[in-house]
Amino acid sequence: MTTTCSGAARAAVLTLTLSVAVACSTTDSTEPADAMSGNRYVQTNLAANSDEYGAPFTFPAMVNAWGIANRPKGAGGHFWVGAGGTSFQFVGDVSASPDPAVQKLSQDGLREVTVPGADSNTTDASIGKITGVVFNPAPITSNVFTVGDQPVTVDGREQMLTGSSRFIFATDSGTLSAWTEQAPDGQIVRRDGPAKEVFNGADQGMAFFGLAISPAGGETLWAADFGNSPQIRQFTKDWTLVPTQGFTNPFATGAPVDPADPAKGRQTRPGDPAPFNIATVGDRVFVTYAVTKSPEDGDPNTFDAGEEESLDKDQEAATADTPAKGKIAEFDASGNLARVFDDGGRLNAPWGVAVAPNDFGPLSSTVLVANFAGAGRILAFDDATGEFVDYIHDTDGNPIGIEGIWGLLFGNGESLGDSNALYFTAGPKDEEDGLFGSLRAQN
Repeated sequence: MTTTCSGAARAAVLTLTLSVAVACSTTDSTEPADAMSGNRYVQTNLAANSDEYGAPFTFPAMVNAWGIANRPKGAGGHFWVGAGGTSFQFVGDVSASPDPAVQKLSQDGLREVTVPGADSNTTDASIGKITGVVFNPAPITSNVFTVGDQPVTVDGREQMLTGSSRFIFATDSGTLSAWTEQAPDGQIVRRDGPAKEVFNGADQGMAFFGLAISPAGGETLWAADFGNSPQIRQFTKDWTLVPTQGFTNPFATGAPVDPADPAKGRQTRPGDPAPFNIATVGDRVFVTYAVTKSPEDGDPNTFDAGEEESLDKDQEAATADTPAKGKIAEFDASGNLARVFDDGGRLNAPWGVAVAPNDFGPLSSTVLVANFAGAGRILAFDDATGEFVDYIHDTDGNPIGIEGIWGLLFGNGESLGDSNALYFTAGPKDEEDGLFGSLRAQN
């Protein structure tokens, strides 16, 4: 993809002020008059594509770090950071652990998994990039999102792995791929190798930007398609594309989908916000929306597939930080709208969403959303009232801005990051660089 800038009362529809932010360098911003006292967070860069970010790990192929996932506490495993055409794996960074082996970020025998339909090419010749990454909690011996004949080399011998996938990847070139770790003898094999393509929607103009599995270890996969016909797509446990249940776009302004059934909503047309990402946090489902556009020299009724309408840093500042280029909504597990957040115009192509734990410093228990575009800020909202609380600030008291920020994820507190550390991915420099890092409350 080439881009230009690139609760609790859930039973009723509420309004919420929302936006996103994160940065590789701090930026000036119009701050709320009642900026929260003690709002100071420390940014640590962990891995990047070049030495200039001062990260302990450098991988030239870590281009446009985007999707991020891990396993829950007790399940072992790795951080999975999708960037370019490769998922990079890490363990540790649990500073609060009594085990010195996991206190610092490290790598083991599983370091890189390549994903079909994506590469690290930063020119127009690129075939695509990894976008969403999600962990599949189903038992590995189950028939839920299975992968067959996935090659891996162990001790110089090639094996074919088959089992329920552990991680699933989306690409903006319209593919879904998955990775398992079950050997024919039932042993767990975690080694470098390729993921296996399980669906290809390129011929149908699909461009997947985000992924989520239905809550409580469900058997439904959702993908945010920002392609020729932007919408939430739904897949069964055997990778079959089926009509989506629910997730009607509340921001669509086109003709009714079905004049006889208003509940089906209206058709999305260019200029409307459309699903940019979908994420599950516990039993909650969030969908972020970016503003769509038509091709510059084409039919105004068609979509410029894969390209959002957003403002860059300077344009965003000129609007007094109210670019009005995105939306966010919360749904239940059946796809019913629970609430629309009243962002006050602060959103600018929002993508990453996380709910902070109760020990995340002054911004504990807030809903966090990251603006991919503009200055790349992270906004925090009171989960009970839906009111804007503050931006995440740095140690100097300025709103943090991480250019091209994508994913947000808290660690599991055991082997994959501190549970009160917010991990992020980003694609700075117009998505040609890649960055993986963390934010912790200043002590």
